[in-house]
This record gives sequence, C-alpha cells and structure tokens, in this order.
Amino acid sequence: MFDIVQKNKTLVQIVLGLVALGLVIGAGVSGYSAMSGADHALVKVDGKSITEYDVQQATNGQPISNEMRPMVIEQLVQQRLVLAAADKLGLNPSKPQLQQAISQIDAFHENGKFSPTRYQEMLAAQQMSPAMFEQRVRDSIAARTLLGAYSVTNIVPQTTLARMAKLVGERREVQATVLAPSAFVGQVSVSADEIKKYYDSHASEFKAPEMVRVEYVMLSRQQIAAKLAVSDEEIQKYFDAHRAELLGEQRDVAHILFEVPKGAKPDVKAKVRAEAEKVLAELKANPGRFAELAKQYSKDPGSAANGGELGVFGADASLVAPFKEAMFKLPKGQLSDLVESEFGFHIIRVNDIQAKSTFEQVKPQVVAKLQGDKAESQYRTQAQAFGELVYQKGDSLKPAADEFKLPIQQSGWITRQGAQDPQLNNPKLAEAVFSDDVLKGKHNSEAIEVAPDTLVSARILEHKAAQQTPLDTVRGDIEQRLKLEKAAKLAAEAGAKQLAGLQAGQDAQLTWQPSRQVGRLGERELNSATLAAVFSAPVDKLPAYVGQEVPGAGYVIFKVVSAIPAPPLSDEMAQRMRDEVARTYGQVEVSKYISDLKAAFKVEYRKAPADAGNPVE
Repeated sequence: MFDIVQKNKTLVQIVLGLVALGLVIGAGVSGYSAMSGADHALVKVDGKSITEYDVQQATNGQPISNEMRPMVIEQLVQQRLVLAAADKLGLNPSKPQLQQAISQIDAFHENGKFSPTRYQEMLAAQQMSPAMFEQRVRDSIAARTLLGAYSVTNIVPQTTLARMAKLVGERREVQATVLAPSAFVGQVSVSADEIKKYYDSHASEFKAPEMVRVEYVMLSRQQIAAKLAVSDEEIQKYFDAHRAELLGEQRDVAHILFEVPKGAKPDVKAKVRAEAEKVLAELKANPGRFAELAKQYSKDPGSAANGGELGVFGADASLVAPFKEAMFKLPKGQLSDLVESEFGFHIIRVNDIQAKSTFEQVKPQVVAKLQGDKAESQYRTQAQAFGELVYQKGDSLKPAADEFKLPIQQSGWITRQGAQDPQLNNPKLAEAVFSDDVLKGKHNSEAIEVAPDTLVSARILEHKAAQQTPLDTVRGDIEQRLKLEKAAKLAAEAGAKQLAGLQAGQDAQLTWQPSRQVGRLGERELNSATLAAVFSAPVDKLPAYVGQEVPGAGYVIFKVVSAIPAPPLSDEMAQRMRDEVARTYGQVEVSKYISDLKAAFKVEYRKAPADAGNPVE
C-alpha cells in the first residue's frame, strides 16, 4: 500500500493543497445550492456534515465564485463518500504504517533523513497541526488504495490505436473571415417598448443585493510578530543552521571514493580505510595532487577519469546524507577527513562556493521566521481573549481595540456573496454580519477566522436592503445589449448568404486572415461544432468552405485550404495513447463508482429557501 506514497513525490503538496483527493467531478453538482439558515451543514454524507469551514479549508481560505462553489462542495461530497467506503472496507492505515509513510516524504528530510524539526516547521508554515496533517495523509492513502484498481492499464487493440492516431493526428490548413455584429449595429434600432419589455422580463438581473458596511478590528499573528524583538545572536544561530538553504548555495565538489563492497567483513573494510587514510595524508602534504590521486585510486566510474570532479550541487541535491552534510560544512578549497557512506570512504574537496543571496539579503526573512515562531503562542493566548472580549463587550469594538492596541477600521460594501475588501471576503464573515444578532441586534460579530491566524470582529455601520435598480439607470446598457443581439442576427444572415455563394463557386470580396493549421484536439479558440464542420468539409476538391455562428463573435466562414494526414504512429505515441485511453476509462469508472456510493451512503443536500437569491443549480 505504501508504494503509493513512496512513488508519489508530490503527496505532501497534495495534502497541504486545495483538495486532498482530486476526484473527477461528474455532471451531478445540482444537489447543492448556497443558502442561509440555522443548520450549519451544507451537505451531510453518511451522517457527517460538510460545513462552510470545510469549504474554506478545501480552498485554502481563498474566495471562490458562485459558479465554482457547487463544484468544490461536490468534490468534498465525493471525498467523503470515498473515505466512508474505505473505512467500511477497513483500508485505513495503522499508526506505524502512517508514521512510516510520512517519514518517507522527501520534503521532510534533512541530510537524507526524516527531520522532526523540519516536519514541524513545514506544517507551521501552512498553519497546520501534526494531527491535521496526519489525518489528511491517512485519508489520502485510504482513498488512493480504494481507487487504485481504476488506474490499471486497459488493453487497447493496435487497430483501434491506429484509427485514433489517424483521427487525432489529422490536421486542416484553414483561413477564416469574421462577420462581426459590431459591423451591423448601425443598421438596427431599439424602441423604448423593447427596452421596457426586456427590463421587466429580466428584473432579477437589475436587482441590487442587500448590503452592509461594517467597522471591524483585526487580530493576526502577523501583527503580533511584527512587534517582537529578535536578537542578533538568535538570527546568527538560525542562519548558521540553515545557511545553504537560505543563501541558495551552489558548491563545486570533487571527491575520491574508496569503495567498500556491501556486506564486506571488518578486515576488508579496515584494509580499505587504511588505504584511504594513506592517500589523505599524501593530499594534506601536497593538495595539488588531488586530480592525479583521484584518477589513480577513486572507484567512482563517473568522476575518477575527470580527476574526481563531480560538478555543482545545491542544498536540494540528492546525495547520500553523510556526503552532503560534510560537503556543506567545508570551507572553499579545504579537504575533508574521511567521510563514510554506504558506498565506502570519501575524501571531499570543495572547489568553489557560490551563493545566490547574501546574509543581509536573507536577514529580513530570518527575522520574520523567528518572529513568527515566537508569535505563535502569544497569538493563541490573545486569540482566545479577543474572542471572549468582543462577545462580553458586544455593544462596542472599542474595548477590544484598546486592550489589544488595534485600529478600528471601516469596510466597503459587503453582500451575502462577498466583500469589496479582500481581507474581509470570507463566507463565514458574510454569514455573521447578516445574522439577526449582528444586523438587527447591533452587536459585535463573533471573532471570525477570515484567514489562517487572522481574526476579525465586525459590527454594522450601514445597511441597505435589496432594491430594484431603476430602469433609467440601466436603459443604455439594455439598449446596447439588444442592438448587439439584432446585429448578430444580421451578421449570421449575411454570413450564411456569403457561404452559400462560396460553396456555389461564386467569387466574394472577403478579407481572409492568415492561414493556420488546426487539429481535432486542443483548439481552445474553436468550439466542438466549428471543428466538426471544418473536418467534415470535403477535401477531394479544395478549397472547401464551411461556416458557423459563434455566440458573441458573429459568423465565421472557414476556407479549408489543404488536408494534412496524420504522421506515422510511433511506439512512444502509441504508448501515450494507450495510457490516455486507460486514464479516460478509469475516470469513467470512478465516476460510476461514486454514483453507486451515493446510493449506498445517505447524502443529504441542504436546499435554499425560495428567496435566497441563489440558483438551485
């Protein structure tokens, strides 16, 4: 099972990133809609709730659009279904297995070994506790174990691959001309009655949402850290311990390897050591003989012939731990003592040291890191007191501002969908400021975590109810929209007429764009219908002409200049196509499996009230 972790070098990025499992979202995201109400569960899967907090965690606290929101929640539903199935099948790893998996993640290694300090530092940088990270890794392993069967390579017949290669590899050389609606706007007019009719039938589009402005105080770990002092001694100590990483050091290294066979007896190992010590003594007496002695004694086939020269390495180099540790401790031009590794004994020389940064350049980074570490405990203590104070003194933010020496700030407009101020654009804060206690009761909101280690409490300054935008305010926009719609119809009619003439062999005075080649796949500028038209054009008599109405762009006529057959199918391309077909089959099977899980485990979507102003789908 843990081959999954060992082979997946990006596991740590996955579990620290947006959504842990990255499942395929099918067509069924219509069960969820944004809503308000007393129940904080957006969806319940097998009796377990998915809340706004889970959405924030999935998106790393970043705001998302109303269009993306149902997709994120549906992905969370899929995750919960997979984890419920894995739990039912007993696929969760044991604690020793989990520890083994985490210890093998390269991102947590220093000098080739798992570093508890680095582990803690990396998690702290992501505002994540070890328990939270371990649960994500546990879930990731369980889910990937359950879904691993769907990644098995399918057998695809060679004849099928050949047909696919012919279709995918075939290209068309085309030229295009566009009849844009803007060229026909001068030929259309819009009446006052048409504008009024459109306004009445699209009233919801011209409704200003309910909104508020608030005053607020913000407490953050960053604010606390900025006020903390860090001594020169602390800075130097941290710098010395992380010098290579901070400075981006590159070291030009040479070595002489005295190989010790695996499983060698002590007397054999001692004999190799004695030879290495003899050579080391000669080098200390005459360092200029390094290249000569490397060619004579080194058993490293990759460097011996080059006088022991290995090349340039940085702090992220994949070298055996003892060698790497010794290499980064050596001053320029100095020889190491004997360094023992799994390959034998090394004599190392650092030819040159180059750094991308200087101490002065990285000093602010070190200070910020040390301040952040010091601020962590203070923030936790102050955060609890801050939350209690804004609740106990709920009629004013001034007590909290005075106690924690925070400015009282004012916001722009906030709706139920988001805020103008980026630092306040948080769904939990929007939910809080529109609650009865804050909106009608005029109390402070609770302390809301709007970002990792950042709390905000707000109270209402101004409230505007939802209201219809007057027709006169939007009359010009509606008129322009209707004109473009009419102009698009004229462009389509003119384009279809031009196309018919071209197909009948008539000459047309059109301006063609430069020719370009298009394929069946990967053409973002052309929709599927347009591509289908281009590739369905007869190529026995060229040029051929096809046309397509493109929403928003007008009418496009394509002149097919030539047909370019697919290149021969190479072994490499055949394998890539097999893999892609297998991946596609796997995604289809996963999607079907998750649909089956929805029938096996109860999924309850919370429905929006009729006046919530959000679409059900």
